[in-house]
Amino acid sequence: MPDTIPTDDSGRGRETARLLLDIKAVNFRPEEPYKLTAGWASPVYIDCRWVISFLDARRRIIEMSAEMLSERVDMSKLDYVAGGETAGIPYGAWLSEALSK
Repeated sequence: MPDTIPTDDSGRGRETARLLLDIKAVNFRPEEPYKLTAGWASPVYIDCRWVISFLDARRRIIEMSAEMLSERVDMSKLDYVAGGETAGIPYGAWLSEALSK
């Protein structure tokens, strides 16, 4: 395992952030923090389910995800893509489609 987490020098992180902000998937509530499923309180919530409704943003986010995964993983060793329950399921399906897995 590497000592550092790989960074994304391609600008994909900034582009993803911009897409999420543009479609208003990022919500701020510092006065009354969101209670997350894990039990933490957070003044910021990113509603990834919101992306489902924005075709162009969704396609670009999936495209960038597939690019990043392909750069970091030997795709010949990957058989399946799965998404976490509920909101992660469509992302797993879209990423699987983009990667032909």
